[in-house]
Amino acid sequence: MKRSLFIIIVLSLVPPFAAHSTAKAVADTEATIYRDEYGIPHVFAPTLEAACFAIGYAQAEDRLEELLKNYRRAAGTMSEVFGPEHYRNDMIQRMWRHAEISRARYDQVSPELRKAFEAFQDGVKLFMKERPERVPSWAQQLHPSDIIALSRYIIWGWPMGEAAGDLQRAGIRPDPIAYRGSNQMLIAPNRTAMGAAIAVIDPHLSWYDEFRFYEVRIYAGDFNVSGVSILGIPLPSLGHSRYCSVAMTTGGPDTSDIFEEEINPQNPRQYRYDGKWRDMEVRKDKVGVKTGDRVDWKEIEIEYTHHGPVVARKGGKAYTMAIPYANEVGLSDQIYQMMTARNLDEMKRALSALQLMAQNVMVGTTQGDIYYLRNGRVPVRAEGVDPSRPIPGNTSSTEWKGIHPLSDLVQITNPSSGYMHNCNVTPFAMMKDSPLTPEKYAARPYLYNATRTRPRHQRGEMMTDLLDAATRVTEEQAIDIAFNPQVWHAELWQARVKLSWEKASVAARTADNKVIYEAIQKWNRRSEAESTGAMAFYAFKKGLGGATGGAADPPATLTDEEVIAALGKAAEWLKTNFGSLEVPYGRYFRVGREGGDRTWPVGGGSLRGGDNNVGMATPRAISFRQVQYPNRKGGGSSEMVGRGGQTSTQIVILTNPPKSYAVIPLGESDHKESGHFDDQAEKLFSKSKAAPTYFLDREALMKHVTAKKVLKRGRASQANR
Repeated sequence: MKRSLFIIIVLSLVPPFAAHSTAKAVADTEATIYRDEYGIPHVFAPTLEAACFAIGYAQAEDRLEELLKNYRRAAGTMSEVFGPEHYRNDMIQRMWRHAEISRARYDQVSPELRKAFEAFQDGVKLFMKERPERVPSWAQQLHPSDIIALSRYIIWGWPMGEAAGDLQRAGIRPDPIAYRGSNQMLIAPNRTAMGAAIAVIDPHLSWYDEFRFYEVRIYAGDFNVSGVSILGIPLPSLGHSRYCSVAMTTGGPDTSDIFEEEINPQNPRQYRYDGKWRDMEVRKDKVGVKTGDRVDWKEIEIEYTHHGPVVARKGGKAYTMAIPYANEVGLSDQIYQMMTARNLDEMKRALSALQLMAQNVMVGTTQGDIYYLRNGRVPVRAEGVDPSRPIPGNTSSTEWKGIHPLSDLVQITNPSSGYMHNCNVTPFAMMKDSPLTPEKYAARPYLYNATRTRPRHQRGEMMTDLLDAATRVTEEQAIDIAFNPQVWHAELWQARVKLSWEKASVAARTADNKVIYEAIQKWNRRSEAESTGAMAFYAFKKGLGGATGGAADPPATLTDEEVIAALGKAAEWLKTNFGSLEVPYGRYFRVGREGGDRTWPVGGGSLRGGDNNVGMATPRAISFRQVQYPNRKGGGSSEMVGRGGQTSTQIVILTNPPKSYAVIPLGESDHKESGHFDDQAEKLFSKSKAAPTYFLDREALMKHVTAKKVLKRGRASQANR
């Protein structure tokens, strides 16, 4: 009887408990997306899983086609949809087996992130179900491991670029690797007005294709992050949390090598190793290539030694590329650990996983620490091996001996300078009197992988001068540093032009030449959008041409006659192209989206190299492409329109909690009708501004909300305001 009573009591308790569990489960899957006036999603959810579901929906709502393309890029399936121009890239991704390895090792990703990734893709699928007209006909099936494959694909250009340099030094021309640059700065609390560290996060990449970042703010339990992510990946990798900021720039230790394999003359698919011939592994695959309405499937065979894939053959030798990330799938887990680190010690533990590509990493904390790491997954090379050139692959004596731990890498915490930056420069150029000298790493020079003087350049030198002079830095000054358009050593050119002008004959001092001369002399040396002096200086350097025009400093060989002639050429070019000698810099240098209807004036830029080599690179990095307007009447039939450079600039004041500002150069959405197609180009980027992120300030955010969407796994409701 007692037992029966016990059963009845237990059963009577089950329904209310089950109802409570169901209600909690529903609540745990609910997420709210608030969109601000720039269309940036601010996601609030009780769990990371629920937040990622909403982020997937938001990314698909804004840029579904580009998201799907990113997964195709990583899997090597672009050419079957978009044609033969993608075939070579597809071949490279098949060679590295991003999709295959990611799917096979997906269970090595932490359970928490697997749930988050699956929820993210469920959010993408929900949007596709709700808006089938937005789904391209070529949309593929999604798998959560696509996120891991995409993470691998995104970082792969850096180690491939390092190894490609080794090939070049062996006289073999590899596939070209796109330039990747960035800025990052940290200012210590004793140099700021608010007594907190300030970070500037400023990657420089293409404004199109896979590196077009997506802005997001996430509040999910203890995961509170503002930053930017790669489209198709839910978690930001650049930005800040409640406790730390994370920035990265290109540069770092040498992580990857080329091995020169000795090939059997009787069998081209055998290579010698420790006195014996080994068979290469040959993997077969098919790559589709669309031509017209037909897809042709090309069978390919990819050769591997135990060092890696064969990437070249020359003179009876095969060259294999060895990348220490080849079998790694832990990058997403590391990013998660970095974005949940509460202090510098926890950040270092996260970084010690060594999943990030070779980068200059800078971390600021709300506790006031500023930290630099020359990061990378760096093999321990055998004694006597030169990793800057192809390494003999026929002997075990040259094999890698493991991976250098974090403690071996170049790093510094809280330098006495009170600031540091890395604008793609040698560690010796990050601050005045830098203690990070290459001599300290003479035993393992590949860890430093630079010299005292290389790489150094105009953009980095100007930043050192700006930071060294900065004291009691305010928010406004930090934003100016992030968008600074000052031209390093322009004062030397002004003095050189003045010297030549004062010695010139009366005949040489024409009225037009005088206008250009005076504009250059009065110029404040900042290439601001409204500056006629900046445009006069640009035209003058263009008139000098060649190596002289591209020089940062006036060459000793420059003659007075060349200076005066360049003034004349500048005047002629301005009148011919713009119908005036007084032309604002921003009339020619513009920002706007490809396919858009408008462009806007912009300041700064990296005007070095190629046809635009005028030695006028500013800390504010923008690369331009000339766009012609053949039917435009009057002057100015062409514009230089930005297409790369400052990709997603963030200024972080590391108070407790942090306060931050952010901008992307174009807009958050790919849809013209959204209002966020190019609104940031017009209202922020062209004006050298960044918008507040309202981080952890819900009251302030609510004053700027333009749309609200509540999502539950499998259904959505929306209210606009």
